[in-house]
Amino acid sequence: MERSIEKEKLDDDRLLSSGALVAQTYSELAKIHHWLGNTSAIIRRLRNHPGSLNRVLDIGCGHGALLQQIRNELDVEVVGFDLRPGPKSAPVAILTGDATNDPLPAADVAVSVCVAHHLSPQEVIRLIQNVSRSCGRLILLDLVRHRLPLTLFRAFVHPWLSEITAADGLTSIRRAYTPREFREITAAAVGDSGALIIHSVAPLYIRQIVDISWR
Repeated sequence: MERSIEKEKLDDDRLLSSGALVAQTYSELAKIHHWLGNTSAIIRRLRNHPGSLNRVLDIGCGHGALLQQIRNELDVEVVGFDLRPGPKSAPVAILTGDATNDPLPAADVAVSVCVAHHLSPQEVIRLIQNVSRSCGRLILLDLVRHRLPLTLFRAFVHPWLSEITAADGLTSIRRAYTPREFREITAAAVGDSGALIIHSVAPLYIRQIVDISWR
């Protein structure tokens, strides 16, 4: 299956005029990440962080649902970073900018959930290298481009979602990287920096995680 570059509906800036619709979509996405175990996978890795964990940065944080849960469960400071401004009702601080180029807040660990597939390989490389300047660790969780998760999503998740979330879910899987592609991109990003890379793929290709530590 070739990688799609079709734009997702939530990436359309015209949606910003409908705050209620965007809020509904982000709420659904938070529930999907919970159902699929993505949220627990991130929190489990943060619990096992080998050093002190005082601050967590979420890149592509949306409306901040994951950071709110991280703060509640781990009692750490959190900050979000997103291309779009967070709503006034956001439960956490959200900064705005392009994480592939703009300076990022310092944090012990940066996490990024289902953002990589929105980016080209070159942009993923720039994101990883940019994070290395202000964070000691980056946990990238994303989808896997494979027919199995596409079939499972279409059969068991798609029917329960709103039109935008359902359509974007299918597009996201088609845009995602294969495990081999994700490993190659990560290796190119860290180069000879000596960073430790741990790559894992969940059963049924539900998700893949690249965990990079620079120090």
